[in-house]
Amino acid sequence: MLRTLRVSDLAIIDEIELLFEPGFNVLTGETGAGKSILLHALDVTLGGRPDADLVRSGAEEAVVEALFTGVPASAWEPLDAAGIRRPDTDELVIRRVIAAGGRSRAYANGALANLALLRELAPHLIRVYGQDEHQALRRVEGHREMLDAMGGLGSTVEEMRRRYQRFAATKQLLEDRQTAQHASVERAELLRFQLEELTSGGLQPGEDDALAAERLRLQHAERLCMLVNQAESSVYSGDSAAVESIGRALTIIREAERVDDGLAGPRVLLESALAELEEASGALSRYARTLRPDPARLDVIDDRIAELSRLKRKYGATIDGLITRRDELARDLAAAEGGDETVRALAAEVEAAEKDAVAWAKRLAVERRKVAHSLERSVATELHALALEGARLQVRFLEGEATRPLSATGWDDVEFYLAANPGEELRPLARVASGGELSRIMLALKTLTAAEERSAALIFDEVDAGVGGAVAEVIGRKLRQLGTRRQVLSVTHLPVIAAFADHHIGVAKHAQAGRTVSSARPLSSTERVVELARMLGGQLTREAREHAEQLLRLSASKGTRPTSTGV
Repeated sequence: MLRTLRVSDLAIIDEIELLFEPGFNVLTGETGAGKSILLHALDVTLGGRPDADLVRSGAEEAVVEALFTGVPASAWEPLDAAGIRRPDTDELVIRRVIAAGGRSRAYANGALANLALLRELAPHLIRVYGQDEHQALRRVEGHREMLDAMGGLGSTVEEMRRRYQRFAATKQLLEDRQTAQHASVERAELLRFQLEELTSGGLQPGEDDALAAERLRLQHAERLCMLVNQAESSVYSGDSAAVESIGRALTIIREAERVDDGLAGPRVLLESALAELEEASGALSRYARTLRPDPARLDVIDDRIAELSRLKRKYGATIDGLITRRDELARDLAAAEGGDETVRALAAEVEAAEKDAVAWAKRLAVERRKVAHSLERSVATELHALALEGARLQVRFLEGEATRPLSATGWDDVEFYLAANPGEELRPLARVASGGELSRIMLALKTLTAAEERSAALIFDEVDAGVGGAVAEVIGRKLRQLGTRRQVLSVTHLPVIAAFADHHIGVAKHAQAGRTVSSARPLSSTERVVELARMLGGQLTREAREHAEQLLRLSASKGTRPTSTGV
């Protein structure tokens, strides 16, 4: 679970450290107080992309830290693979530092970590459900993905995708081979001629650049030889050469060093300089011996450059492009000359790959129907608890080769149908469900999914948007019930839901030294009454206080609070 979140110099946050408890935690505050910033900070901690202007004005960097306890074994696996050793405890501290220029650093238990690792860890630590997520139910094309996710069919779907891709790739290769086989004799002859021309050229990567450099050196061989000999003479063999001057200086320094050994440093430097000059002289001499005018070699180079230029003009490519074109021609010609044997072999591969993909599609279809049947039974119970008594959710399939061609996701088209009240006909959920019904259905689905996510904290970001009254009450009760099994964090503007929380955190902003600063802290019982009164009407009247106290009493009587032993 998420135990501590520390944020500094982030947006309007100067310094905040929050301690989260097991059970149902709620964050409330006026619009713009900083609730979304805290959630964004948590997202950034687990690999999210920080906004360019996220660092607080005037600060050099922003820091966000999150401490997780009871970290599941599945989260330690990627850490072990990254070379980050597991501590004696089950605690994990993730720290993200964002510089004002936009660059960032990340640490996991004090060791440097990359963002890919943080993103891999994220689903093992938190699950975030946003305020617009229930609208995903209005996208029929997403219902199949939702069913697969809730049924834990990710690996089965991935295997379906791999098998289909193998089938599709083999089928495309067969079609390409058949097209090549049907090419005309003239086409095959042209391919053969072009391949022979490029193959006989003996092309080498970077050859034209190397030839140009050699040509330039041969053209200026005499001048290069003169310049190099002059340089060698100045360094070693000529009158007043540098080697001779440094040798004299070294003799003097050695004599002086007998008096003062503090000159050992300069003496060593002079000895090193002398050795390097002698080595440079040898290199210059060897280079000068290689410089010989060679008109015959120059002619060969000119002819080769002309031939390469002709091929580049003809095929409109660089040397590397010509080499690539040569290899493509070889493949195309092999395909054109492959004959029936190659096509028959590929056809057999396509048939085998298709059978393999079809068999897995059938298996996936069976597993989806099992998940759908279980989901329909389970979600009915959850909907009843969310004041949708008698509501029915049905998963319908459009399937089979006759209705839908095989794809990377199998055969199934999935759509959710809903009868919100007893006796009503099942109709497409995307068309008939109201906003409040969508919110409750999504919460029911997430509650079922949460049962499979053993340790991740559940974060609901205003999932109560667009609901109120009795619906808000059942959502609050469901979140508290969910908190008995898992740590739940919810951002809400509804006092009815906030009243069901086991732990209430108030977020506020105020002016400090001429700047706006956000703060957050757990609320006492008295402060909680004040906050709920504010949420009820804005004015802190006696009636609002009484109403807030009544909400707390009612919520306490409509559910069992979890113990503080953990999640």
